[in-house]
Amino acid sequence: MKKYIQLCFALLLFSSCKGQINSVTTSQPTLSDYKIGEKWVWKYKGVTTKGEVRSQGTDTRKIIDVNGKLHITISKDTIPVSDIVKPETSETPKYDWPLKVGKKWVYEENWTSQDGTTGKQQLNAEVLSYKEEIVEAGAFMAYTIHYNGNITNSRGYNAIVDEVWLYAPEVKNFIKLTQKQDDFVYNEELIMYSDRPSKSKVNLESQIIGKVKFLEEPENFSTIVDKMVDYKIPALSLAIINDGKIEWADMYQNPSMSEQNLHDSSVFQAASLSKPVTFFAALRMHTKGKIDLDENIENYLKRYKLPQGKQTAENPVTFRNIFAHTSGITSGGYQGYAKNQAMPSDVAILKGIEGVNSPAIEVITTPNEILAYSGGGYTLAEVALQDIFNEEFSTILEDWILDPIGMENSQFTQPLQPSDSSNVAKGYTSNGNVVEGGWRNHPEQAAAGLWSNATDMANFLIEIYKGYQGESAVFSKSEIQSILNQKRDGHIYGLIVDKSDASFAITHYGGNAGYRTGMTIDLNTGKGLVYLINSDNGGALGNELLLSASQLYNWNHFKRTSVKRNTLDIPLLKQLSGKYKWNNQVELSISFNEAAKQLLLHFPNGDTYTLIPVKDSELSFINPNNGVKVQFLKSSEFKSFNLYGQMAVKHK
Repeated sequence: MKKYIQLCFALLLFSSCKGQINSVTTSQPTLSDYKIGEKWVWKYKGVTTKGEVRSQGTDTRKIIDVNGKLHITISKDTIPVSDIVKPETSETPKYDWPLKVGKKWVYEENWTSQDGTTGKQQLNAEVLSYKEEIVEAGAFMAYTIHYNGNITNSRGYNAIVDEVWLYAPEVKNFIKLTQKQDDFVYNEELIMYSDRPSKSKVNLESQIIGKVKFLEEPENFSTIVDKMVDYKIPALSLAIINDGKIEWADMYQNPSMSEQNLHDSSVFQAASLSKPVTFFAALRMHTKGKIDLDENIENYLKRYKLPQGKQTAENPVTFRNIFAHTSGITSGGYQGYAKNQAMPSDVAILKGIEGVNSPAIEVITTPNEILAYSGGGYTLAEVALQDIFNEEFSTILEDWILDPIGMENSQFTQPLQPSDSSNVAKGYTSNGNVVEGGWRNHPEQAAAGLWSNATDMANFLIEIYKGYQGESAVFSKSEIQSILNQKRDGHIYGLIVDKSDASFAITHYGGNAGYRTGMTIDLNTGKGLVYLINSDNGGALGNELLLSASQLYNWNHFKRTSVKRNTLDIPLLKQLSGKYKWNNQVELSISFNEAAKQLLLHFPNGDTYTLIPVKDSELSFINPNNGVKVQFLKSSEFKSFNLYGQMAVKHK
């Protein structure tokens, strides 16, 4: 870890390099050489000579404006650019400006770590060449700078250090680094550089549309920021995937909610996006022979006994039917627990004991008979995996999925360690108020406990896409193919499937208190999107982002609905207000907004849909953002309506 911190500090210093190029030298930059919107993305990997991966992921830096001054984001830090372009005053500097082929100097550094250990690094430096170099981000003219020497500390450590840096003045930064120290080799390579927002990024930011196109009416575009203000959304982590790569990613913040200080590494609750991450980790375990997806899960359980229900020895509950939501286990999701509440164990949650806010799980239908969303099933799988590996669930998922993919900002830790709490985008209610304590804890980690951001979740989707294309180092093509022929009622292991001759898209959504999330990718084209939003109102913007990206990037899925607007009398609209029971289970309500003269549909989770009257054979309404249609029936004197193919009946 000490070595990695030193390296990051060195990268920070080197990132201040730019200068004016001539045939001989390159000088140190000034503040004016940087501008808002510049962005660098590197991939890195550190391995031992035995092949043990110590670090792997991506490193993103961006120039942003903070109170009118340029800052650079580096990991979780935001640093004034003026601090990193100060002239070097040391007689033994890391970089001896101006750079020139053949130039030699000595670099020395002394330090004291937090535990009192002192150390010294002494390296000979030389600029070897200036020529074209090719990295993933492109071809650049670059200086090759070689450092070699040794590093020692007061604990008796003594190692030879050998480093090669490729610095490209065009991008004002290094484009490749190789560091060797004892049995450890670290490599870093620039995979993307941009000195201005892409045209498609600008277009998406300014051309947000809803699900519904009202015929014979002009298009009504909005900006992302305007929508965030309208919906009282504090922050949005967004990533666009094109051709199986992250084309761009960004963190958006509501200018009217200035108490935030988020950055590219900030994390959100991923909510139910936790489920596919858990499933694909288990898929890898199955391939490696560590678990059998088709084994009776009761054979894996040590700390919990599954009550007898509809399962049998011949037709048991298994990992496979749990992940496919066909286990027959009690349906439903989770509310989480306030930070000032005692957080129950996952076994306690399965039992539904005192202090748990969800019912005990039961196998209420025959396994493999019906598709029914079950968060409880995932918690059962969580307990089984911990019993198998004798490890914390967060550690298991880190080893099997997060680290292999390079999801460096993601973790399943519940509750978060205090040191990580400052990196959280706090959740907000639909009224624009912060959730008590900032967020709720989710001991149901497999179902809802992942912390992540759009870049990490996009990398997760991309790895699945690569597996489908036979190009992944994490998932084999046979692994991915083995699950894709198991579609049931439009789903594959909880993923919504949209398949046609041209498209094979998979989509998943999530919602915890204060958070709404979504992700999609087309496995044929590599086009997709991920959003994580810290607001109960985030679902509306999420749907609009998917539709807008579909239109802009020419996706084969997420198409719009065209309707003609209708005009209805106010007394009739008011008559429809009241409380309804949908599908004999869920309490819904309809209210009339006097100011907007519109009906609103309210769901128990806090979601509210605006309803616009449209021309149809029944008394019909549509939500302009997501296209959800509500049809009040004349035959019931408008005391019932159809929603998602099920009936809602008025009772108050």
